[in-house]
Amino acid sequence: MKKVLCLFAFLCAMELPLHAQTQQPYILNGNATQQSCNCYQLTPATNFASGTVWNKNKIDLSQSFNYVFDVNLGCDPNGADGIAFILQTQGTSLGASGQGLGFKGVTPSLGVLIDTYSNADENDPSFDHLAIQMDGLTDHASSGNLAGPVQVIDGVNNIKDCQWHLLRINWDAPTKTLVISVDNAQRLTLTKDLVADIFNGDPSVYWGFAGSTGGATNVQQFCAALRPAFAFNTSQNLCDGTPVTFNNSSSSFGTVTRWYWDLGDGTTYTGPQPPAHTYPAAGQYPVKFVIEDNSGCISDTLKTTVTIGSYPEPDFAPTMLCTGSDMQVTDHSALAVGTPATWAWDWGNGATSSGETVQAPYTTAGDYPVTLRVTSAQGCAATATKTLHVAPTPQVSINTGNVCLGSAAGFEGINLTPAIPIQSWTWNLGNGQLTGGQQPSYTYPEAGTYSVHLTAESNEGCVTNAPVAQVAVLDVKADAGADTLVAMGQPLQLYSHGDNPPGTKYSWYPATGLSDPTIANPVAIVNADQAYTLMVVTPEGCQDEASIHIKAYKGPEFYVPTAFSPNGDGHNDYFQAIAAGVPQIDFFRVWNRWGELVFSTQDLHGYWDGNIKGKPADAAAYVWMIQGTDYTGRRFSRQGAVVLVR
Repeated sequence: MKKVLCLFAFLCAMELPLHAQTQQPYILNGNATQQSCNCYQLTPATNFASGTVWNKNKIDLSQSFNYVFDVNLGCDPNGADGIAFILQTQGTSLGASGQGLGFKGVTPSLGVLIDTYSNADENDPSFDHLAIQMDGLTDHASSGNLAGPVQVIDGVNNIKDCQWHLLRINWDAPTKTLVISVDNAQRLTLTKDLVADIFNGDPSVYWGFAGSTGGATNVQQFCAALRPAFAFNTSQNLCDGTPVTFNNSSSSFGTVTRWYWDLGDGTTYTGPQPPAHTYPAAGQYPVKFVIEDNSGCISDTLKTTVTIGSYPEPDFAPTMLCTGSDMQVTDHSALAVGTPATWAWDWGNGATSSGETVQAPYTTAGDYPVTLRVTSAQGCAATATKTLHVAPTPQVSINTGNVCLGSAAGFEGINLTPAIPIQSWTWNLGNGQLTGGQQPSYTYPEAGTYSVHLTAESNEGCVTNAPVAQVAVLDVKADAGADTLVAMGQPLQLYSHGDNPPGTKYSWYPATGLSDPTIANPVAIVNADQAYTLMVVTPEGCQDEASIHIKAYKGPEFYVPTAFSPNGDGHNDYFQAIAAGVPQIDFFRVWNRWGELVFSTQDLHGYWDGNIKGKPADAAAYVWMIQGTDYTGRRFSRQGAVVLVR
């Protein structure tokens, strides 16, 4: 807080004479210095400094007093040591430095101590604290501790915050009660006969402030309070055309003798409280207020902006809602000057709400008279009523079914609320394809399962979504397996290959030689070459066919060619045995005319490609031998010669 001696420009504008300051009423000792008319620095930011400021005029403790001061404990949160308000009879005693706060050793005395450093040997708490002590005793465990210690400000551990705080010392002589308040909050109370118990029956005492530093420092100051302030009644509305009453709530150590008001619209006043004032229009007005006390000190200028608000023009949107959907309604009111503060909604059905953006409480369609009252932070209020139409929302579902790949899938939107007309249907077919209409169709390019979404909009614009439907696009595949050979009369297991859905029907034809032509995997016994066709039909009617050719041999037997020509023309390029009725072989071997093994395999389907160690074999005759076990368990072998032709 900066205290100034005078505000020349302002006072001249008010056409008020500037009174000279009266004679200095205080005696300064030690490091204490005067900073302005009513403000004093007790200690500079140096180690082991101390200062006292005493009012030269004694006061009578048989009379009540209410002193108000501004105190500043410094800007260094780790600084020290604190200050004390002191009553004493010994004149201008200086007191001790450091943890003594300038109070230690002053006796007889009463001190209100604001201690900003924790000293273990003084039994200090860990936080900045306030206490009432007597006779220069600063130890909180001593007989001199009369009240406290407590936090200076409730909930605040460190008051070295570079801020000015209001300290009030109130002595009520009839009840012998001393009350200490900080920032308008009561912190300590002491009921004691100060005159009899401390000052040996002498009611005349000096008063003043003392402060000190030790190993830690801070700039510590106090001012005889001179704070201009005003307030409005709680019922005061700051609205265009409304008279405004300024209530003077200034704080002052002495008696305020002059008041200087500038109401911001050219109106000035020099009394303690201006008469009720009506501003010419809504707007923001810079109000200034200065006070002067009986010592000739002039306060800082209180500068604040008073907003005279205009009246709101209530409005809201939307004015149509749909049942079952988002019922959000938002304030769209206009306010030229001021800030909207509260919104009161009456929904016309007995329900009410508050807030700038709200949810309407409607569950049934209809027209409702909605009343909105908007009140600004300045207390200016206005009301408007509009009709809000709540339209019914339709309910819809999807009718569809599974489909075969290559066929068109049909869709139908069902209006479950026929009384509510629907103006548009929008389909998402589950593969990014969008379409419209109530009964569209679509041919999917790939098999799979698709999630189909339907959105419908009524003729009043209410939108609804149907439950999601699943459409399976089926790609049925018939696969009877590869052509094969079998020994005449040998059982052959047929298989329907492929992953077909449950309920698929199978049909093999002709039924000749089949154990059951209506199952997926029948057994066939043939005595001649035979071809079978497999037909597969799903429950949805999707079908496909496949064939298998079976070559029947007498057997069991090995059928081995007598020649082959590995020239890459696609005819007789390999030397391979056909094992009719023989499910496995032990070996199939080939030797050249010198008895060298040129080929060997145990694979039933293995063959010689006419190469020896990666190089073409000579055109010549070669000897072969094959051995295996037939389907009856009989082991047998065959041997012979084959000619390789180049």
